[in-house]
Amino acid sequence: MEYLKEKPLQLAYEFDFVHDGQRVFRQMLKAESNPGTVVSIAGQAEKFSERFAPLSAIGCTLLDNEQTMYVEKNQNLQNLLHDLTLCAPAALEEADYLFLSSEMNYGSIKEIFRNVKRGTYADPQESATLLILCDQITGEQRIELTGPGIKDTLEVPVTIYIKNLIRIRQEIRMEYPLGIELFLVTPQGDLMCVPRLCKMTE
Repeated sequence: MEYLKEKPLQLAYEFDFVHDGQRVFRQMLKAESNPGTVVSIAGQAEKFSERFAPLSAIGCTLLDNEQTMYVEKNQNLQNLLHDLTLCAPAALEEADYLFLSSEMNYGSIKEIFRNVKRGTYADPQESATLLILCDQITGEQRIELTGPGIKDTLEVPVTIYIKNLIRIRQEIRMEYPLGIELFLVTPQGDLMCVPRLCKMTE
């Protein structure tokens, strides 16, 4: 009797939650520790096929069934992250992580900044983390960042859209040490962080 050969398992996504997840986490930690520095998660993002693939890689790194997420107007991304991580969707005001898969208008962004979790004085780290997919990060607008991880000031070339995002966040006056973690990522997998305690001067 001839035995049938076992066919290799075909995976919908090739993302390895252990090895790829560790690489993404290290790059995010590097970006957070070095505000304004652009790092890459391209190798891990390419394990997904959608334009918002970098957000999928980040979501699969950060989320689990004890976290909550809010995905703005992208049901496909929300379904994918829920199916792969079991993370439950939540209201904007309650979510731990927020995913924006497009460059939204400034009015909508302002409303999001106004309503997300900012942490408490006892637990400032319980603020929301906002992840925004941007067409690009580096641009012709020069800003200066100050804050933890920066000696004196750091000049960073960004797009006008990112400059305005940071300005809007600062206009939502939040007393120290409250704030909102901001990660910016491109479809190509470039990633930059502006931590909650970093400020911009022009």
